[in-house]
Amino acid sequence: MKSLRSAKTLAVIAAMLPVASHAITQCGPNICYTYDPLQAAASAFGTPTLLGDSMRFIPPSFRAESLNGAGTVTVSATWLFANVYSTGGGEIGSVLITEAGDFSISGDSSGAADTVGVNLYTQVANNSSAEVAIDIKNFSASGNTASPPEPWALISTAISPSTAFASVANNVAVSIQNTLSATTDELGGAAWIQKKFVVEIGTVAPVPVPAAVWLLGSAFGVLTLVRRQIA
Repeated sequence: MKSLRSAKTLAVIAAMLPVASHAITQCGPNICYTYDPLQAAASAFGTPTLLGDSMRFIPPSFRAESLNGAGTVTVSATWLFANVYSTGGGEIGSVLITEAGDFSISGDSSGAADTVGVNLYTQVANNSSAEVAIDIKNFSASGNTASPPEPWALISTAISPSTAFASVANNVAVSIQNTLSATTDELGGAAWIQKKFVVEIGTVAPVPVPAAVWLLGSAFGVLTLVRRQIA
C-alpha cells in the first residue's frame, strides 16, 4: 500500500537526485520543477514560465520549411524536466500537454502531395522506480491550404502517474519531444509549419474528497500537474 510517510520520504530522496550543475528549481503552491535552462532544446522551446502549478512555453522559433522541391525537412527538439515533485508528499495525479501553431502549403501542383506534420511525444518516468508512461499524438496536412496560414493544435492524453505506476509517484521526470516536418517535390512549392505557443485548454479545480485524500489542480500552462495524497 502506498503510505503518506513513504511518499514524503521518496519525495525528499528524489528531489535530491543529481541534475546538471546549472539546473534550477521553480515551485508553485504545490508542485516544483527542476530543469536545466541551458539544455539544447531551449533554443526551440523557449524559457518555461511558471503559472500556478503549471509551466507554459512560448517558442521563439520552432519551424520546419521546405521550398522548391527540397524534399522533407525535419526539425526536432526534446525538453526535459528532470524532477517534477509534490511539495507536500502527495502524488502527481495528471500530466497534460497542449500545444498549437500554424502552417501553410502553396504551389502544390504536380507529383505527390506536399505535406506538413507534427509529432508530440510525452514521457513520464517515475524517479523512484523504472516505471514509464508514454503518450504520442500526431497532426498532418497535405495539399494547398485554402487561406494560409491555417492553425493546428495537439492535445496529449492525460498521463496519470498516481494510477499508472505501482510505486509512489510524487517525483517524476517529464520529457516533451516535438518533431516538425515539411515536404515539397516541385519547383514553386512551399510548405512550412511552426509551433507558436503552448497553452492548457481548461483548468483542474480543487476536488473535495474525504479527509487525508485530496486533489489539487493548476492554472494555465503547458504542463498540467495534479497531486494526490494517500492516507
